[in-house]
Amino acid sequence: MIETSRARAFLIGLTGFVYAIVPILVWLVGLSVDPRGFAQLSTVALIFLLGFGLLCHWRGIPSLLCIVECTGFGLLLTSPLVVSTYIAFALKLPLQDQQLLQLDRFLGIDWMSLIAFFDAHPLLAKSLMLAYQAFHYQLLFLPIVLSLCGHRSRAYQVVGTYGLICVIASIITIWYPALGTYTDFSLRPGDLKNINGILGVEYVPQILAVRDDPNFVLQLEHASGIISFPSVHAAVAVLCSWGAWAIRWIRFPMMLLNTLMLLAAITEGGHYVVDLVAGIGVAGFSIASVLYISRSGSVQFYRSQFSRNVQQL
Repeated sequence: MIETSRARAFLIGLTGFVYAIVPILVWLVGLSVDPRGFAQLSTVALIFLLGFGLLCHWRGIPSLLCIVECTGFGLLLTSPLVVSTYIAFALKLPLQDQQLLQLDRFLGIDWMSLIAFFDAHPLLAKSLMLAYQAFHYQLLFLPIVLSLCGHRSRAYQVVGTYGLICVIASIITIWYPALGTYTDFSLRPGDLKNINGILGVEYVPQILAVRDDPNFVLQLEHASGIISFPSVHAAVAVLCSWGAWAIRWIRFPMMLLNTLMLLAAITEGGHYVVDLVAGIGVAGFSIASVLYISRSGSVQFYRSQFSRNVQQL
């Protein structure tokens, strides 16, 4: 119960923090944002959260309350987290594609050979595309399954960790903005036989616009996932594998799905391999941080209980 309460408190605190700091950063960097779409999404999430959350609390259904809060806070976090990625690019630091490419080569990675290998295997290319598209579905349904299976603390931790991953990724990408591999190698999706590749280039106009167009206005309906380094898809693949490990019957299917989603960041997302390495590192740090915050109170509680029992003896 204490771990669940602290994980829930972290999620609520993180949500309040990003809503407080992101508008200030938008003003500081001079980013123009159309608030209508973001406000509508946040309003719907807040109404859902308050309406159904209060009902579940009144009826005393903790598992359903956890589902409502994980879903509601997840949606509520979407608006400021999307804006935060554009803030990073609006600072207009030099693009780092060549540096990231050099890091790949240092690791012994030939990206063109790698993409050619995936493109030569139709079934593998199709599987990677489907796995890449599972990103949002996993984040939506995994907390639901965890809550229904009695792992409410893990459900809150998954959503809170996802928020923390996005915050850290936005901070890192301030110094490592990149257009991605498809643009760097001048590779068009139409040049490939089995890999779609459209998602690896569709976000590039948004990056160029926020950096170079003085009339750019960020609108939710046109927003894209524009972070390259670190890869958020890779980080979420690690996060969802860790989250699902608590449930035996989905443990290995989720591992397989997320291994494919991790690799799909190369083919579908236009990521350098070093982006994936960084994403895995961010995920590990974020999971460890949220676990420490969630469990430190539990450790103190059990220590105090142990000390009290010893004194009574």
